[in-house]
Amino acid sequence: MPRVFCCLLAALFFWMSATTARALPVTFDVLSGALAAASLPPTSPPADTPTDGISDDPTGKEAAAAEISGSRRPGVIDHLLQRPLPDAPAEHGGKAEISINYPSVGNNDIDADIRQWVTGIADAFEAHLDISVFGLPGLRDDDAGPAFELLGSYSVSWPSSAAVSITFEIWNYTGGAGNLDIMTLNYSLITGQRLGLVDLFEAPETALNLMSAWSRQELARRFSGGHLTQALKDGTAPLVENFSSLTLTPEGIRINFQPYQVAPGAAGAQKVDMPLEELLQARPLLALWNR
Repeated sequence: MPRVFCCLLAALFFWMSATTARALPVTFDVLSGALAAASLPPTSPPADTPTDGISDDPTGKEAAAAEISGSRRPGVIDHLLQRPLPDAPAEHGGKAEISINYPSVGNNDIDADIRQWVTGIADAFEAHLDISVFGLPGLRDDDAGPAFELLGSYSVSWPSSAAVSITFEIWNYTGGAGNLDIMTLNYSLITGQRLGLVDLFEAPETALNLMSAWSRQELARRFSGGHLTQALKDGTAPLVENFSSLTLTPEGIRINFQPYQVAPGAAGAQKVDMPLEELLQARPLLALWNR
């Protein structure tokens, strides 16, 4: 099965591929065009359903909403974008679904961008999923749930009062085993701007080299007793696509590697924490960490 869903997600985030998952039966050019359109500001609010909200009650509802979102921080609200896939054959009713949880953080620009990003993923999945090919009974191993799904959850990290980092786990099922993509959205709480690699570091090429060396060393110790496998070399090469999923943490960054990128699939997705002090040569925007 062609591996294109990774292009779908990454085109919305840094406009580049970041995964090794199997995906939908469409070409890169078609998806790029669709996602470019999906990334434009929405003309109307998406069909999302808040599962909780911030009230005027100061006795704990805000904290409860924050805990639901995974942030444990007042002011973060969890939302759910949920859709049935259109034009599903009647005999396959209930065999497909899109369900993506996402947060709002109380900044209008950031919240609109998150909502647009999530909606764009769902729109592209719907637009390019060939139900006539994949929506057949028995394609899922258990045959108990939808034949194909797009499911998403998230966690929130606050490196400081000046920034927020949202890490999404996006699962897609298009028959057989599911595929996982880990995607991150980083924002300045001062400007509301989404931050890419060139915004985080004044010397992004230096940052890539530093992250490559650090993660390669850490993962080699973790999996192969200090020896480098070819997959580890390739997956940690100092290329933007290898380091497109970065979570900002109070201590520095967390590098998220996709399943199969640096280790066998059974090992799952890998994460490597890197202290900010190890990245100083790349001249990070220290204000994002209140440094």
